[in-house]
Amino acid sequence: MNVFLISKILAAIVWVVGSPTLTVNVAINHGSEHNLLARSPCPADLETLVDRLLQDLPSYANRVIVRSHFSPNTNTPPGYALPQIIVAGRPEFEPLPLNSGDALPENASQVFITTLERQYRGEKPVEIEQYHWLFFTKTDNGWELVKIVSRFENAANIRPLLGQDSEKSEIAEAIRLWLRDCQAKP
Repeated sequence: MNVFLISKILAAIVWVVGSPTLTVNVAINHGSEHNLLARSPCPADLETLVDRLLQDLPSYANRVIVRSHFSPNTNTPPGYALPQIIVAGRPEFEPLPLNSGDALPENASQVFITTLERQYRGEKPVEIEQYHWLFFTKTDNGWELVKIVSRFENAANIRPLLGQDSEKSEIAEAIRLWLRDCQAKP
């Protein structure tokens, strides 16, 4: 493919998506060996699954962010810079004890991950680390996200989650979409 055509395609994606960083992420990941569509079937092992998920999570989350901010029901002001998930990583699989009031299936597996999000305060970018406590269960169709609890690094930097309900957050939606796509493979 020639350079002129690639630059035209990237310019069109920037225009549609409204985010140069997201465009570069899409362009880089499209031809990458980590591309979900080019991979083997969805792993049965949770650690392998999470490792693969974390490679794709920023792209999935950024697409969810773009769709949620530009839906017909959203009044996103012109020129508003959307937050972006830059990277996801540092999985921890050691479970923590749960409170007796926590309603989770007995076979739920816990995973802790972090994401780095870039937000804009006026013209100034601010990077915020988020911590996510994920609970997965194994079903006949593969792994399913049954609960997520998310926290930000600093209470002063909190971008409100949808009603403070992590279950409906962009990260939760991105993980569910990724699992759906992973399990849809032959």
